[in-house]
Amino acid sequence: MDLYIDRDELGRGLARIQGIIERRSTHPLLSHVLLHARDGGLRMTATDTEVAYIGDLSANVSRPGQLTVDAANLFQVVRSLPEATVQLTSTSNKRLEVRSGRSQFKLPGSAAEDFPALPAFDARGTAKMAEGALRRLVEQTAFSVATDDVRYGLNGAHLEEVTAESGEKRLRMVATDGHRLASAEAPFEGSLALSARMLVPRKALAVMRKLLEGDEDQVEIGFGDGAIRLSRPEQTFWFRLLDGEFPDYHAVVPTENKHRAMARRDELGAALKRVGILVQDRARAVRFAFSETELEIEVQNADRGEVREVVAIELEGAAIQVGFNARYLAEVIGVLRGDRVSLELAHPLAPCLVRDSDHDDAFFVIMPMRLD
Repeated sequence: MDLYIDRDELGRGLARIQGIIERRSTHPLLSHVLLHARDGGLRMTATDTEVAYIGDLSANVSRPGQLTVDAANLFQVVRSLPEATVQLTSTSNKRLEVRSGRSQFKLPGSAAEDFPALPAFDARGTAKMAEGALRRLVEQTAFSVATDDVRYGLNGAHLEEVTAESGEKRLRMVATDGHRLASAEAPFEGSLALSARMLVPRKALAVMRKLLEGDEDQVEIGFGDGAIRLSRPEQTFWFRLLDGEFPDYHAVVPTENKHRAMARRDELGAALKRVGILVQDRARAVRFAFSETELEIEVQNADRGEVREVVAIELEGAAIQVGFNARYLAEVIGVLRGDRVSLELAHPLAPCLVRDSDHDDAFFVIMPMRLD
């Protein structure tokens, strides 16, 4: 293998796989990237057996070949190189020579034949949607996925097909950890071929969020047996799904809300961020007092101090006082896009329904907490 490639192009490619490689695996090559120099450029492949990525980079290849090297090590080397052009050369003793300007590195590698084989994928259905729309679904739900919950069905994001009032087909992604719930949807074209037990794991969501870089470009989604494949220009990534039964989330979405408060998203988000300085305990309830024109947020912490924030609101219904986990609400506010946010309640011990007043393609539910 012998090729010349742009340093920044190579660096971007290696950056994309840092969240995929497995640094502490018993299989040492899961921390490696497979470099394949071929006609037309350099192909990079990385996998941890649960997630796989293939990316094609532009390069001037003078001698084809394949080699695997430690991905994190190579990434650090490339980021340090002084010149814009990098030469990559494989040697007979399975080393990768990296040259740029007067800098030269020799990194130990392994034979491409030893790299874990990628699983076969047979798509049952394929769909296309805007890349930015799919990224939004991930951003607006991933934070609500449970972390190693004993209830296995909460450890991933649920996917389902829904139909809008206009008849438009939409992909909905839902996640919950039992304390809050997030749901977002976006239109698609094609066939999803979804099954009931399809949960996207946390790591796959993190990889999707990082790799979906465009907005209007189309990404193709293929659904196979227990796996999903996403394809975008010059990149393909595959991830295995969790086999778990997601709970009936419709049962916790409040419908008969007598109290509805409207606030500016930026003002409420800034207030919650300041409140969060004194709230380190996730089990501690923060008092939210809704009146006709003001929302008062108050924390009294004997160890850390006290804070009181007042946010202007417009309240429909009677005044009400409730307890919430302020960090959960702050995370919801952080993924909204509109200027105003709506908070709806039925009574002080009912779940709070949060919506973006400017966009109806997402909703969030936060469970209440008892005030001491």
